[in-house]
Amino acid sequence: MAGGTVLQGQNLVPNYSFEKILDFRGKNNSGWHKVQLSDTPDYFNTNKEYPGHSAFEKYYGGIRPKSGEGFIGIFCYRYNSERQIRNVREFVQTGLLEPLIADSLYRIEISLCLEPESNVAIKNFRIYFTSDLLTDYKEYKLLTVKPQVEFAFSSPDCRNSWITFSSFYKSTGDEKFIMLGNFRNDKNTSITKLATPKNKTYKEKWDLVKGEKASYYYMDDIVVEKVTLEKKDTVVSPDNPANKLLTDTISIADIAIDSAVILKNIFFEFNKADLLPESESELQKLYNLLTSHPSVRIRIEGHTDNFGGYDFNLDLSKKRAESVVLYLLNRGIAADRIESAGYSYVFPIASNETAEGRQINRRVAFKLLNK
Repeated sequence: MAGGTVLQGQNLVPNYSFEKILDFRGKNNSGWHKVQLSDTPDYFNTNKEYPGHSAFEKYYGGIRPKSGEGFIGIFCYRYNSERQIRNVREFVQTGLLEPLIADSLYRIEISLCLEPESNVAIKNFRIYFTSDLLTDYKEYKLLTVKPQVEFAFSSPDCRNSWITFSSFYKSTGDEKFIMLGNFRNDKNTSITKLATPKNKTYKEKWDLVKGEKASYYYMDDIVVEKVTLEKKDTVVSPDNPANKLLTDTISIADIAIDSAVILKNIFFEFNKADLLPESESELQKLYNLLTSHPSVRIRIEGHTDNFGGYDFNLDLSKKRAESVVLYLLNRGIAADRIESAGYSYVFPIASNETAEGRQINRRVAFKLLNK
């Protein structure tokens, strides 16, 4: 079947897992620093030897790092008209270990976890590559720039759970720094209101009043790595008899924005992310959908059952979603039209208590991000 592998290069993000201690009151410590004068990003470390560990225990919401011992957190949205709180944004930036190469393809990845005290989730998290280092930047000016990478992640309620998002980016050749945050103003930020947990375990720290909205994200494991697509074999010919069912395409008019469409016939090797030949027909349908509607942008989502550990399943779900993305990239679909995410077993659609339910939960789906 048509497919491919990725030859991965070095991760170009220094201190990508935040294991080296950061002091955001200083500048360029371990690579990462704040951007705006008003920014107060937070550094957390679970190591009891870390001098700021007492603050970590006081302010964190029961969250552990995605990996290692360190991670960071920023406000991506906070609004209260009565208290004159508007356009609250925080950004972090670091220089890449080497500039990106023009016309080269890069895999971008980030793991996010929503602070449990947040009462809204934002819909768009963005990554901005720049040629210049920005420090002490004027507030709100960053809300006018156009980041190159956007994760339109349908406002998942990922409180207490890390979710890994990934995408591919074709470089223009002048990118030397990477910046993370929400670059949209309040008016243009899509949010989803979250229900207050029945059994609150977090420690209130923000003094939120009635009507106030806040969204604070933890971040870990930032990846920017050059990739080379290597095709395994040739694309199946459209007039191949095996493709008789490929005319059974999905109607774009029947798909609502942000609704999940399960790809029922996507098959992988056991506990691996290698696509099996039996997946060809369903993948061709998805390819037909994208080629017939060139303005459509989608996210491929991987899900697992709860057999095995959360971290193993998070990695497996992420890689399986990426395998579908790589298939589409090898067929010529532009990298900026597809993103992917792995959710582990956080969002089951059937009971994991039965073999049939676990089989249903092991799935790949796509969501329409725009028409």
